[in-house]
Amino acid sequence: MTANDSRPPVHESLSVVEHETIYQNDEWWKAVVQYRYEDAADSEVAIYLWHHDDEEWNRKNKYVVKTPEAWHSDSKTVDALIMDSPPSSDADPDLETRDSEFPVSEYYTVAAGKTVFKTEEWWKAIVNISEKGDWETNEVMIYVWQQRDGDWRRQQKYTIKSQSKWEEEEVVVDSILEGEPKRQNSTVGDSEEPEDTETEALETLSDEIDKHLSADLEGS
Repeated sequence: MTANDSRPPVHESLSVVEHETIYQNDEWWKAVVQYRYEDAADSEVAIYLWHHDDEEWNRKNKYVVKTPEAWHSDSKTVDALIMDSPPSSDADPDLETRDSEFPVSEYYTVAAGKTVFKTEEWWKAIVNISEKGDWETNEVMIYVWQQRDGDWRRQQKYTIKSQSKWEEEEVVVDSILEGEPKRQNSTVGDSEEPEDTETEALETLSDEIDKHLSADLEGS
């Protein structure tokens, strides 16, 4: 793992606050980048993967850590899924079975996974991949999909190759997040009337989505 002094190839509209390279070679570059949108008060952290094509770096994957709370929540699920052998829902009832129709590529076999949130428009899940085609593997992937034209289309993806890789990358993200003040959730005063259960559930889901989705996705 090495730090890189050159500006990572993120979009020109982003102001880079801090970054650290996880690995870089002639073809691939993976890095954790803290950045800020123009005129934005808060920054975001994202894990990027670029591939060098035709004399330039092209983004292949991006996973946004919008808040420390979202990162710590996702980390717990990754910890449960990135095991020596693929987990099963029998061992952990909170995990969904391989029969769950996560909209991943047909090339992948899902051993187990967990939905972080799902609405009519957005779906975030963390899954363990046990096979790639005919090859056995044991990887964890974090996905964010958006519903468009009747299909779930991938908007974000972060692949974790092994438990050792996860431990290394988690340290890098944690170190950058530690420099960011944690956002405080707004509080609402006590109401004389009991909350409507459905309304409260929708508001909770809305808050959860807001903790995870980047500004560049919310307007998609």
